[in-house]
Amino acid sequence: MQNTSQVVARNLHLFDKSSLLIVGMPDDDLLSQIEYTQAFTWDYSVYSTLTRGGYKNVSWGAELDSDAVFKQVLLFMPKSKSELDLLFAMVSSRMDVGAELFLVGAKKEGINSAAKKLVSVGEHPEKIDMARHCQLWSVIKSVESAPFNLDDWLEEYEISAGDDKLTAVSIPGVFSHGRLDDATALLLDNLGRIPSGRVLDFGCGCGVLGAMIAKRNPEAMVEMVDINALSLYCAEKTLSRNQLKGQVYPSNGLQDVTGRFNGVFTNPPFHSGVKTNYSITETFIKTLPEHMTKNAPLRLVANSFLKYSALIDAALERFDIVTENTKFRVYKAFR
Repeated sequence: MQNTSQVVARNLHLFDKSSLLIVGMPDDDLLSQIEYTQAFTWDYSVYSTLTRGGYKNVSWGAELDSDAVFKQVLLFMPKSKSELDLLFAMVSSRMDVGAELFLVGAKKEGINSAAKKLVSVGEHPEKIDMARHCQLWSVIKSVESAPFNLDDWLEEYEISAGDDKLTAVSIPGVFSHGRLDDATALLLDNLGRIPSGRVLDFGCGCGVLGAMIAKRNPEAMVEMVDINALSLYCAEKTLSRNQLKGQVYPSNGLQDVTGRFNGVFTNPPFHSGVKTNYSITETFIKTLPEHMTKNAPLRLVANSFLKYSALIDAALERFDIVTENTKFRVYKAFR
């Protein structure tokens, strides 16, 4: 059980099982120890693990699919402070004045500064417990909240790559919110030939890469996958905003992807929260040949310090480094 879950488990007497919403929980066994009404996550990997484990009343999506109003909400620290503002707005809209909001997180996740934001929900936040470098806070809602509309949090920005221009749509919590990150920019300038037929954008974020592929080759049948529900929500918005077509769906790695692709393009994730986690991309590279047609290209951009060269070279043929700068490399290979 993760440290944050252990802190919660130390305080089970605080929670009202008749009306408790848990948001952003990890994929450990906390839900077996705490009685709750509903659990919600933006993370498809967490959702898949918990539902396979038999946990009930666990939902996944960009928004909480329920009109229920809760007496208590237990919120786990998200990966960014801007995402926390969004979460506070979302859960506050499902709480009456007098309801209680709990916030739990690790010090390295920024729980100390995040706890200060609880005043947007109610006066006098209180630290309930601290252990294992984590803290549990509580506040009684006293601030009236406006109805929550996810689209109010969307932000557009313009992208140029060569002669092509796009409007990207992003939201707090999505990778590189509000701007084009340098790694994706380097990949967009080095996409090479875009094949027709099925093309995969793995770890699509807000859909910049997949949308550019669809724009450059209308014959490409672009499929965009991610585990983050907000990313997929924005990817659909990006396609629609630019009048482009593509299929957008969740996949835990390549587990929910079927068939083979004529090309794969990716700026893959290597973080899980504040932790560096290479396992998702390592598994992706090793299993990728099973999802590629013969001679299908891979184009992958990554930080230069990540040791992907040997993995790609072992999994695919004609491996090479297309370009690199002081921070990033673009790799190519073929099945």
